[in-house]
Amino acid sequence: MNDINARGVIPGAYVTLIEKDSFPEASIDQSAVTDAVYASVTLLQQGVIGVIGDVSSSWTSLSALMTSTLEIPQCSFTASAIAFSDKTQYKYFFRTIPTQVIMADVMLAFVAKQGWSKVGVIYTDDPVGQQFCQHAIIQASNSNIQITRYQAFSQDNPQEDASGSLYNVTTGGARVIMVAATGDALTSIMVQAAEMGYMANEYVWLLIGDPTEDLQQAIDSRNANLTTTPDTTMTTASDYPLAINSSTPINFNQTYNGLIMFDNWLSLYGYDPFEQFLDAWSQLDPKALAYSCMMVMAEGFSHTIANTTNHTHGIEQLQTGDLGQYMVPTAFNVGYVGPEGPMMFDSNGDVTTA
Repeated sequence: MNDINARGVIPGAYVTLIEKDSFPEASIDQSAVTDAVYASVTLLQQGVIGVIGDVSSSWTSLSALMTSTLEIPQCSFTASAIAFSDKTQYKYFFRTIPTQVIMADVMLAFVAKQGWSKVGVIYTDDPVGQQFCQHAIIQASNSNIQITRYQAFSQDNPQEDASGSLYNVTTGGARVIMVAATGDALTSIMVQAAEMGYMANEYVWLLIGDPTEDLQQAIDSRNANLTTTPDTTMTTASDYPLAINSSTPINFNQTYNGLIMFDNWLSLYGYDPFEQFLDAWSQLDPKALAYSCMMVMAEGFSHTIANTTNHTHGIEQLQTGDLGQYMVPTAFNVGYVGPEGPMMFDSNGDVTTA
């Protein structure tokens, strides 16, 4: 905030920072929720024109509902829940952290780089998976990549749905397959893929995150159970042409050799723009985690005022909250480049690059 005022980012305005602890309790029981709501209400009653935070997605949802109702922009630097993309509830909320949906862009860029023209998509039937698939379909068409088939499977019963989903995607001709799943769902789909023979050399799997440790534990557990109580529900060689027998152990190192994993990586040492930012960052308070949120919001306020017919009146309108109708996420597309790159937001308030 001192940087914003010293540089006069909002000409004619001096911005004051009001801090409020939304989570004074160590627990997350009803009393803690009540305290968090009370903290948000008392903060908003002080006439703030913008809110930075919160840290967790669950706590952010409480304050973001209030700020959107009052037409007050709110920016979070850590809340990644896909629910915040719903502008019917969070019209004035945006964030400087990408959601997992943006992984589709990186995967498809990699696919295009390899010269592959056809891909399949398997995704969990939940908001994250659904948005990932929709985004991938749009982006693929822009990159001249054909999504030959896409198939959802249940997040709650991945083992039951996995085989049918895999079969449907692969019979559509896909050999390069994007998987929009994490955690147990991702592990289940990859174990099933091995049992069905879809880890052969002609298959490539593009995954979100690194499931190596969990996947190896799942294979070790599966192999150990083969010697005690065979699972008669497992895939057998007669079910699918490429499948292995359900009583056959899976060699982890030999089987899983076609996985390409995509994840967030912020330690870009050796990359000049990153190194230059670190030099400037080292001069700041180490607790300044919300730097990009603060700068983007200040720049957005400044641009909004610049579009008013009278600058002084614009400052007054900003102070009293009368410019709220203009403070939707796209108002903060001001060309700011922060520690994670260009801060450009779509209509949902999600960053478009990462």
